[in-house]
Amino acid sequence: MSNEIPSGAAYAAIEAATESLIAEYVQANPKSAAALEEAKAAGIAGGTNRASIYHSPFPLTFVDAKEATAVTADGQKITDMLGNFTAGLFGFSPGPVKDAVNEAMDHGHALGGAPNVYEARVARAFTTRFPSVDLVRFTMTGTEANIYAINTARAVTGKNKFLIYDGAYHGAWIHGGKTAGPLDSPYEKITVPYGDADLIVDAIRANADDLAAVLLEPVVVTPMSYLKVVSPKAYLQKIREACTEVGCALIFDEVMTSRLAPGGVQELTGVTPDMTTFGKYIGGGFPFGAFGGTKQWMERHDPLHPETINSGGTFNQNALCMAAVAAVFEQLWSPEQCIAHNARGDQLRDAINQLAKQHDVPCQACGAGSLITLIWQNCRVINDDDADTQKHRVDIAALPAVFQTSALFWFHMLQRHDILAGSPKMNYLTLSTVLKSEDYERFLAAMAEFFTTYKEPLALLAAETAPGLAPAQDELALLEMFTTPYTPPV
Repeated sequence: MSNEIPSGAAYAAIEAATESLIAEYVQANPKSAAALEEAKAAGIAGGTNRASIYHSPFPLTFVDAKEATAVTADGQKITDMLGNFTAGLFGFSPGPVKDAVNEAMDHGHALGGAPNVYEARVARAFTTRFPSVDLVRFTMTGTEANIYAINTARAVTGKNKFLIYDGAYHGAWIHGGKTAGPLDSPYEKITVPYGDADLIVDAIRANADDLAAVLLEPVVVTPMSYLKVVSPKAYLQKIREACTEVGCALIFDEVMTSRLAPGGVQELTGVTPDMTTFGKYIGGGFPFGAFGGTKQWMERHDPLHPETINSGGTFNQNALCMAAVAAVFEQLWSPEQCIAHNARGDQLRDAINQLAKQHDVPCQACGAGSLITLIWQNCRVINDDDADTQKHRVDIAALPAVFQTSALFWFHMLQRHDILAGSPKMNYLTLSTVLKSEDYERFLAAMAEFFTTYKEPLALLAAETAPGLAPAQDELALLEMFTTPYTPPV
C-alpha cells in the first residue's frame, strides 16, 4: 500500500509480520529472483509477459508441474489452490488433453487453415450446454471473445457504446472505471456500479440511442476484489428486460463463471443473455476462447449472409486447441463432473467460514462452487437480506489492513505449508479437479494454524472492520482511488 495513506494498528502489525515472511521468501528463492532478472536482461519489458501475475519482491518460477503440484526453480513442491486464475481447472497436466493433442500432432497440426474434424464436436458442446448459444465462433482467448462479441453487437445494432461495471475486467483491453488504462479498447464505455438494477436500467434507457451492448459477468463485481457470488435472478432479469426494451445486446462474460454449472450461471439463474463469451479453463491448458449467441445476433458471421461480418483469425480453428477442447468436454467436464466439483467447492467454502467462526477471526469465504475469494474483514460482505431483490449490496472494507492480510496469508501458506493460496494481491482460490481430499484437509489445517499464529493482529483487524463503523480516512482514500462515480447524461 502507498505510504501516503495513513494506517491503523492492524495494518502496522500485519505489515510487520508480512515483511518477516517476505525476508524468508527472498532467502528461499534465489533462482526465481535470478530468473526474473534474466528475463529482464533478455529484453522482456519488466521481466514478465503477464503483468497480473507479477508481485513484489518477485514471482516464483515453475520448472515442473503435474496434477496439482508445481515445483519451483528452487525445488519447493507446492500444492496449487490458485488454478491459474480459473484457467487451470484440470490441473497442470490433464492426461486426456495431452493424448488428444499428441494424436492431432500425428495427423498434422498446421493444417493450413482448412476445416478440421474437431470443430463440429466442440461447437456441439456449446450449443447443447449453454441456453443462449444457437451459433458459436472460436477465438484464441477470452479477451478476443469479448471484443468479437462487442463488435458483433455494434455491427448488428449500428450503435457504438457499451455499458460495463465499475471495476470490471473482460480481458486485456476491456476494463471498467479507473482500472482502465491507455491500452483499453477505444470504444465509448458507460460505467455503472454493481448492485442497483434501477440505476443500471436508467443508464440503459438514457443511452438507448447509441447503446450497442451491456457486457457483464453475471456475478458480483467490485473494483476491490473478485467475489464470484452469483447475482440474484431478479436483479439480472430486470437488466435483461431493459436490454430487450431498447434493442441492445445483453452479453454475459462467462469466461470464468461458465464452470459453475453445466450451462454456466445463465443456467443457474434462468436468465438468458443474447450472447455469451467463453475461455480460460475450456482449453485444458491450451489457449482458447469462444463467443456465441442466438441466431438474431450471430447469423451475420455466416460468409453467405448478405450482410456478412468479415470475422476470422489465423489460429481460431487450429487443430491442436480444437482437439484439446474436445477432450475437455468429452472426458474431463461432463455435466455430472461439473456438478460434483462445484459441490466440493461449496463444502470447502462452508468449512472455511465455520473455521473462521470457531477462531473468531475476520475472514469470510465468498464465491460460488469452485471459485472462492477470502475477504479479511469483520463486517458482512454480502447483504443477504437483499438476495432476492433488484438491489444487491456489497460492502468491502477498503482498508489497507484488509488487503495487507491477503499478502500475509499468501506468504504464510507458501513458506510454512507449501500451499499456493491465490496471490499476495488477492486470496482467490480457483479449485482444480485434481485436488484430493487430503489437499483440502491440509489447507484447512494450515488455515487454522494461521488463525492461531496471528491471533492478535487479526483481533486488531476485526476491531477496525467491525459492523457499523464510519469509514476511516484511509478507507475513504482507497475508495477514491479505485471507484468511479456514475454520472447520468445531461
